[in-house]
Amino acid sequence: MEKEVKLKAYLKNDDFIGITSREEFLLLHDNGLIPMDACVIAIHDPDIPHHHRGILGIYHEALSVRFWDVEEPIGKYVPLTDDQAKLIRKVIERNKDKQFFIHCMAGQSRSAGVACAVECIKHYNGDVYAYKTGYSAVKEYPRYSPNWTVFDKIMNKSD
Repeated sequence: MEKEVKLKAYLKNDDFIGITSREEFLLLHDNGLIPMDACVIAIHDPDIPHHHRGILGIYHEALSVRFWDVEEPIGKYVPLTDDQAKLIRKVIERNKDKQFFIHCMAGQSRSAGVACAVECIKHYNGDVYAYKTGYSAVKEYPRYSPNWTVFDKIMNKSD
């Protein structure tokens, strides 16, 4: 018996095709609602088997990363690493002219942290202060509670 997936309201604008859960991503993908010229960033829990059935390769660019939704290490639960953050930032910078589809397990925290980095890079040229004091569609959207550790690590410019 197949599990029914219900779409929650999610942000969709000139920057984002969507910021959702992984199940919502798969539903939208299966129904052809994500354009192939999208940049997809897929965030997975490290202990969940890969679930994308090889579909990420059809998109303009796709990145799959695995990290927990924590702000600091708690036992086996480790946050986004500096190397992962640099990789995400490079993907965002390469695709500033594209729409992004970002998903994590629930589509609320890790994906929203990455989406905030997308907005900061695209609209504020990476100026974190200007972004945090300026307008953000992600911060204004009631579904999202960005993981600020994810945002801060991505925006750290030290290479």
